[in-house]
Amino acid sequence: MKLNQLFLFTLVLTIFSSCTFVRTVQHFKPSTLDHQKIFACDTVHAAPPQNLAAKAYAPSLEAPLFTDATATYNLPPIEQWVPPSHRLGATDLEDFLLKSETTALLVIRNDTLLLEAYRNGGAEDKARIIFSVSKAITSILTAIAHEEGLLDINQKVADFIPEFGRDKRKDITIYHLMNMVSGLDWVDQDNLVKLGFLYYTKNQEKFIIKNAKLVHQPGTVHAYKSLSTQILGICLERALGRSIASYLEEKIWQPLGMKHDAYVTIDSEKNRNTRAFGGMAMTATDMARLGKLLLNHGKWNDKQIIPTWYMDDLTAVRATDRNWCNDKLCFKRNGYYEGDYAHNSHYWASGYLGQFIFIDPVHQTIIVRQGDNEETKWNPFIGRLSNLLTKGSNDLTDAKLNFSDQFAGTYQTSEGVEMSLTPAEVDEYNRPTWSWQRSTADFPYHHKAETLYQSDGVSISYRTLGHYTRFFFDIKDGKVVGLYYGNTPSVTTLYLKKIN
Repeated sequence: MKLNQLFLFTLVLTIFSSCTFVRTVQHFKPSTLDHQKIFACDTVHAAPPQNLAAKAYAPSLEAPLFTDATATYNLPPIEQWVPPSHRLGATDLEDFLLKSETTALLVIRNDTLLLEAYRNGGAEDKARIIFSVSKAITSILTAIAHEEGLLDINQKVADFIPEFGRDKRKDITIYHLMNMVSGLDWVDQDNLVKLGFLYYTKNQEKFIIKNAKLVHQPGTVHAYKSLSTQILGICLERALGRSIASYLEEKIWQPLGMKHDAYVTIDSEKNRNTRAFGGMAMTATDMARLGKLLLNHGKWNDKQIIPTWYMDDLTAVRATDRNWCNDKLCFKRNGYYEGDYAHNSHYWASGYLGQFIFIDPVHQTIIVRQGDNEETKWNPFIGRLSNLLTKGSNDLTDAKLNFSDQFAGTYQTSEGVEMSLTPAEVDEYNRPTWSWQRSTADFPYHHKAETLYQSDGVSISYRTLGHYTRFFFDIKDGKVVGLYYGNTPSVTTLYLKKIN
């Protein structure tokens, strides 16, 4: 055998003997049932039926406003909250749930259950992987551990993973990990192969030490990183001296009187690293109880479960001092805004294939969605639905809430940096698009972006892999007077005034 043939044979043998590689190729696409099919799990036990805390929220799930809370006609018609380009050809909500592969949809307002629908194999007692909603829960548990003095969110990661203290990674803190600003060389959308290996590896810690390389000063660049939350999970478990599952059971599952067992997957029985970035499984009704805890600003039965400082930080509305349209404490805030970006209070935890816990604290609305497909993006639809339920309108039902006829024009920062927007052709989804003219030196990110699509009546966007930008128009007295420019990987939001 020739030397190059021997090298190739050895390489192939090495690759195919890798457990991670084999598992990645074998399963390929993650599933909401992977906790049953692939991974070992720690069980988070449901609260006993006699637990009085279980009654704190259950009544609203058992005494709906409508006679039949499973009836999809309880919600407004989908044409009032889902744009035509994203309805998947569905004619009504029932059809939409089926075509979008939704397994559960719960809509709760003012502690009243408006809809509890299970389709496509979903069921009230069926736990499913919630993917990156797990990140939000890991973040919450980290805040509770901070409150108990088990760790400090400003503490260095190197205190828990010594390898980080031996190089430039020494300055990364727990808080950096919680906000996706660690500076590590990783963007989920740009590292799909590595992301697959992270998902399926049987040794999370070994994978992290090998792949977590620093490329930016911590706190200066934002990028969505499952790797960061996995590192956070390792730090949390070392601070706790026990599993995340047992801590979740003690601090949240039992106090909230959760009705069903949840499951927290681990990389392997040998290494037992919790898959903190996307490996938790639970039912939709228990996700709704988590939503109620968040809606109550972290309080349950007069007990502060989630620290107040954490909830204050999560829900604070700061339009320009940070890019709060991105990831804050592993939650999202970049959905439907209806002309009030600077004061919008919606936030949610979301995960792969369209898992959602959506919170509208002003209008006391919780929306939970589980599913096996996210071909249609749910976050702007859920926001529109919430506004429709609470205000009776949104930009699809009221032309006065669509300000796109005023988007065109020139915009300028306080330092004199200019950009302009002009209408362009509709895109493949029949959405209006806009041509973006500016100096790429002044707007260094997304330098290839020329055309942006209209997200709703007050925003336009551009997305490609790990790069994302969005313009939220500032509306005063029915007039577009400026815009907020939020983008990844920047950690700040820029305001530009409309000058013509």
